[in-house]
Amino acid sequence: MMKKFSLFFGLLFVLQTALWAQDTLPAPTSYRVNKVSFNMVRVEQGGFWMGAQHMDTAEFNYDRMSQSDELPVHYVAMKADYYIGQTEVTQKLWKEVMGYNPSVKKCMKKPVTNVNYYEIEEFLYRLDSITGMKFRLPTEEEWEYAARGGKNSRGYIFSGGKDVDRVAWHNGNTRKLKKVKKRTANELGIYDMSGNVWEWCSTRYRYFDKERNATLGKDGDMYCIRGGAWQLPKTMCRVSWRGKRLPELKNSFGGFRLCLDATYVKEAEGDAPELINTTPEEGQE
Repeated sequence: MMKKFSLFFGLLFVLQTALWAQDTLPAPTSYRVNKVSFNMVRVEQGGFWMGAQHMDTAEFNYDRMSQSDELPVHYVAMKADYYIGQTEVTQKLWKEVMGYNPSVKKCMKKPVTNVNYYEIEEFLYRLDSITGMKFRLPTEEEWEYAARGGKNSRGYIFSGGKDVDRVAWHNGNTRKLKKVKKRTANELGIYDMSGNVWEWCSTRYRYFDKERNATLGKDGDMYCIRGGAWQLPKTMCRVSWRGKRLPELKNSFGGFRLCLDATYVKEAEGDAPELINTTPEEGQE
């Protein structure tokens, strides 16, 4: 009986600690385009071990599901703070900026899908024109560091926890695209970096060891995608999983997340000013 009580209070303490950690996170920085708001989370500079390996349980980033292109595990120093989207870009924000919604399954609270790399570049250009900022896609290193929880990382193989069903939508627990922020956030308060839609990065696909890059061929023309998706298996929801896509390709389970250098963010109290969209409509939802 005493063991059961000890286990219960131990689990309760872990839960309370996790909730307290979330409550003590700094509030995201909010932006608005007309009446559409979106949040950016600050990621503090630091270092982390990137990639994964399945050979030695005593070494960094052991993951029995890791793939060959996640090797070798290597140290990366993030030398500056940056901001990353608290969620993927939603259909609502995309439509407000671009004037149309390309997603196959339309819902303003779901991530925008069916967009390729070049269309995202146009979106970023228009968003910058509206906001006066310099938004961009995250690099592959920025993406993985944020997904792992940055300086708050607890070493999970999925973004936000060990239980994939608590933090991610994948083909084992859903058959459709889901609204953002319906799974548990990670250590930085970022949602859906595992599952729902895979996310474009600004980094071209390369191996981590240079000697293999000579054999890349057409793969070298592809960009990295990260995070897994609702149509993909849970193994692809791991923070170290790496995918690749040609920039002109798009589908119903791929999207993206905004990134912004911290130097462009002016810390201020109160609500963010409304950013007026002067972009003309280019179609209907």
